Amino acid sequence: MNFRYPVFLNLAGKKCLVIGEHPELTAKIQALRDAGARVEWRPSVFQQGDLSDCFLVITSLPDNAEIFRLCEERKILCNAVDDPDHCRFSFGAVHRDGDLAIAISTNGVAPGLAVRLREQIQRSFGPEYGQFLALLREVRAEIAARIPEFTARRELWYRIIDSEALQLVRSDRLEAARALIQGLISNTSRSDTSAEDADR
Repeated sequence: MNFRYPVFLNLAGKKCLVIGEHPELTAKIQALRDAGARVEWRPSVFQQGDLSDCFLVITSLPDNAEIFRLCEERKILCNAVDDPDHCRFSFGAVHRDGDLAIAISTNGVAPGLAVRLREQIQRSFGPEYGQFLALLREVRAEIAARIPEFTARRELWYRIIDSEALQLVRSDRLEAARALIQGLISNTSRSDTSAEDADR
């Protein structure tokens, strides 16, 4: 097994085919739909034509070798449930809260360990992180527009993340957190402008 390259996919509008009736497939179908994929499910009967225009396939057949071979020929990502020899990728255990997603993989060795680690993460990273990310989403475009210089922008992001804003969100003081973030943006923007004026 060599599932060592982590990646988060944009599946919006992509055709994803699910084949079989494994107990885990219902959750996987829902996850694909939540990601915006166009999901087609074939519980038992599969035809090669079903692969047309597919981006990703999840299969749980008694023998997945042929569907995996067909996917490889067509450059389609394939996952065969509980059949790592016929997988191009694996699913990790994922903790989600809003825009926050923390995925854990054991390279297919011990999925149960990944689940237990996810449970620990859920206890450590509460809903305040999703709320904090929602605030950061609000200001992302503004920061890019007001602070074009990359180094200054990167330093600002770390100042925001290391500030008391997250603690304010945790204390249900969203407006105070928003004001703090806006203050940091304004201070950086003024400093950036002053530096440009000094260079003239």
